[in-house]
Order: sequence, then structure tokens, then C-alpha cells
Amino acid sequence: MASPTRNDSTCCDVIIIGGSLAGLMCGLAAKHAGHNVQIIEQSSNARQSHRAGIGLAPYVNAFLEHHDCLVNSFTHHTTNLKTLKSNGALQVFSSQKRSLTSWDAFYYRLRSLYDGHISPYYPTAPSSAETDGSIIYKPRNQVLEITRLREHDSSLSLDVLDLDTGKTSELRADYVIGADGPDSLIRAKYLPDVQRQYAGYVVWRGVVPEGQVSDFTRELFSHSIVVHIMKQERTHCVVYMIPGVNGSLKPGERLLNFILYTNETPETLNDILVDAIDGHRHHNTVPAGQVKDEIWSKRVERAELNALPAPFQEVIGKVKQPFVQVIADFCSPSAAFEDGKVLLIGDALALFRPHAAAGSAQAAFHSLAVSDYLNGKISAQQWEEKVLKFSFLHWQQSIWWGNWYQKNIAIALISGLRFWTYVGIERVKAWWNSAESPI
Repeated sequence: MASPTRNDSTCCDVIIIGGSLAGLMCGLAAKHAGHNVQIIEQSSNARQSHRAGIGLAPYVNAFLEHHDCLVNSFTHHTTNLKTLKSNGALQVFSSQKRSLTSWDAFYYRLRSLYDGHISPYYPTAPSSAETDGSIIYKPRNQVLEITRLREHDSSLSLDVLDLDTGKTSELRADYVIGADGPDSLIRAKYLPDVQRQYAGYVVWRGVVPEGQVSDFTRELFSHSIVVHIMKQERTHCVVYMIPGVNGSLKPGERLLNFILYTNETPETLNDILVDAIDGHRHHNTVPAGQVKDEIWSKRVERAELNALPAPFQEVIGKVKQPFVQVIADFCSPSAAFEDGKVLLIGDALALFRPHAAAGSAQAAFHSLAVSDYLNGKISAQQWEEKVLKFSFLHWQQSIWWGNWYQKNIAIALISGLRFWTYVGIERVKAWWNSAESPI
């Protein structure tokens, strides 16, 4: 890790709303820049496992090169992306090294780096540098309101509810950063018209211990991300290897991450999102263990009828606790408010479809940009232009890729043409302004 050096700019009090991946990355960058950081998170320290894989794009790796002092690996590496056809033929779609991990392993690594949180993943806290700012992580707390104290005062006031005691307190900050995901409080306050838009399909996820599958299936998914496209149904399936329990990368202890996308009408969606335990309808995600058995059984049977290749069939048949997510997207037109004192980052600013694995890359890019802004390297306007350009282009790319997999060829071509048109425009602007493109 390159040693972060404290900037000569004034130390700021920063409050980050949301303590998931984006909030932790932003908090870590601000801490290493010498600022005092509080993260306010509604969930408890004992987070429910997401049972999901994450691909670490170059921007994430760049972030970790500067801010990660832990030496043990937490990623599984693949060398290519392959497609598996119905007849069993394998074809290399692209040759590129990729780093894959689980949401849990990444979250607990960032927690360890940010506040020394002890977990089975990281039982020992890393040492802090003298140049680090002070840090606080407040679980089970909810921000109710943000107020600018006076018109000419740079301070912000936050009303915070302790979810355990029911008491409300006031916090002050120089900057407030909304990293609170797609249902962001800050976005709702400043951009109430920006809402999730259903993309017409859902993703089914699950994990299977590699020791439960045959040697052939395990070897197939050990070194490659493998995709199978079901053209007749306009859907696709993906499997790859991720760390196992407590982040283990030992052969035999890792997990196969299973992903299946299916197009769903509003009517079928209503049935899919009903909770198996208490019968209420979820809005966007049915957690692991709460998908109705009959719903998942029908999905597995349908995969068999569609002649899913044997290795995929073996994996889907061994998924015990699937969960399902509605695929939706949006992109905000603004990212800075209150004269640059309130910022939106990560999924709170723009929600991508997951095909390009750009969600964590967006969080890393935004966090690095926030650090530059807090340290006076760029202005609020430059920060906003930078993050909005990144998010808009990757949002358009995720739409294109999603339509290519899930929609007809005409819709996919239109989406692709739209994306590359925007890319071309931004490249011309970058050339004209002698600036680097963020693509």
C-alpha cells in the first residue's frame, strides 16, 4: 500500500450515511486523508450474509492499492470468460484476468481497514497511521433529517435516531455524504423524482460448496467465469468461484456462485416477491431462506426443461437457500447539493444493472474523487462533473449489456448505439479540453 499522506488542507468533520461497501470505501479514503469520519448505518454489526459474488474492476484494485494494508488475499482469480453451449461446447468469449470475491469478504475487509472491526474474517485489527483522522462507525442508527444551520454557515445538522433506545440526537458536520444505496435519504430529499425503474427481469442467486459438485463441474468453474445463454427464453446463467466460509480460498472450501436472470411480468413478479415466512410482499429483494419453496422448485424444473447444460444443472440443483433481486436502474442528474456540502455516491447516485460488474467500481471511483475534493485538489463543480460522467456512461453500458442478454436484438442494438454515441461525445470533449476520459 502506498502510504497515504495527510494533506495540508483543513481537517474536516465528515458524516457518511450508509455503512456498506460505498460508505466504507469513502470513509477509508477520508480517514487516510486525515479527516474525522463518522459512518451512520441502520443495520447492526452482525450483517446478514449476502451470499453473492463481486467482481473487482480496475478502479477497485486502484483503490485497494492505495488504501489496503492487509496482506492476506481475499479474491479468487480467473483467466477468462467462457460460454458453455447446450451441446457442451466451450468457447472463450474473452481472455482477461479477473479478481472475484464475495460481498461478505469484501465488507469485513473494509470494516477491518476502516475501524479495526473484529470478525471471523479478520480476527486481528490492523494498525493505524499517525496521519489518519479519527473514525466512528455507528450501527443501529438512522438519519432522519439534514439541515443547513444558516444560509452563510457551512455547518450541517443531522437528526439521528438510535434504533435500540429510541432516542434522537443531533450531530454536526462540515460535509455529509449519502452512501445509503438505491433508497437513499439524501436523494429522496434533493431529487425526489429519481426512482428505480424496473428493467423487466430478476436475478436468482445462490451458492454451493465446491465439495458438493463433481470433479468435472468444479474444474470447469475453477479458473473461468462461465456463461450459458438460453436464446429461446432470452435469459442467461452465470457461475464462478468465490471465497468460502470466513473468506477461505482453500480448494475444497470455496463456493460456486450461481446467478440466473429471468424475464418476469408484473404478475409473476408479485408472486415471486412474496415472503415464505410471513407472506408479505418484498419490494426489491427476497433474502436467502425466504423465497417460497414452490417458486424455487418451479424455477429449477423450468431450467431442466430448457436443457440447461449439465454442469449448470448440477449447481442449480444443489442451491439450498436462493435469494432473488429485482433488476432496476436509475441515474441521478445531480450529485452535489448545499454548495457542495452534501454529496451522493455509489448506488445512491446511480444504480447499474449488474452485468458489467461496475457497482463496486463506481463506489471506488466516487470515493477516490471525494478524497480529492475534501483535500482541495478539485472543486465541487469538478467533482460533480467527474462522478456524473462516470456514472452516466457505466449506467448506459449496463443497460446495453442487459438488453443484449435479456431483450431482442433490435433493442440491444439501439442500446449499444446509444452507449457508444455517448462514449464518442465524451471522448471528443476530453480531446477538446485536453483532459483524460474516465472510461
